[in-house]
Amino acid sequence: QARKRWLVEIERNAINVMYALTRHISQDAMYDAHERLLVKFVEEECEKCDRTIELCLKYDEKARIAEYQYFRSDAAEEAEQTGVDIELAALDAKLRGGGDLFHRTCAILSFACVFSKRCHEHVRDQLKMKGSGITVIKEGLTEFAALLADSNQKSQIE
Repeated sequence: QARKRWLVEIERNAINVMYALTRHISQDAMYDAHERLLVKFVEEECEKCDRTIELCLKYDEKARIAEYQYFRSDAAEEAEQTGVDIELAALDAKLRGGGDLFHRTCAILSFACVFSKRCHEHVRDQLKMKGSGITVIKEGLTEFAALLADSNQKSQIE
């Protein structure tokens, strides 16, 4: 149980670190940092893209389940009766259930796809093989941007 919590925390931290790198390393960064990060997604037959896709779909599913479970819960019924905005409460459940990490993995994949045609084609093909599509990433980014206040972060996502 403790090992599982530790692994989940490591996964969460890895996603947050990768998101921060893709967000803050500009194309004109010193020491070719942007290109060097991008190469990581292309090397080993786009292995990093594959893992990010797995995580993206995993957290998308977890977020959807968390939102669905909230709407079906007694807490949602009680919240509605007390005048709480249940749509907002469901969004909170969705974000805590995996939506935040889903949004961040979408942003990471977006970085790879925008700056590498090879990654874009690979991601598109892999999503298709998994019965999904690039629309999942686009919708995740749109939802993420809608949650952000006007800022540099929001303009990057858009």
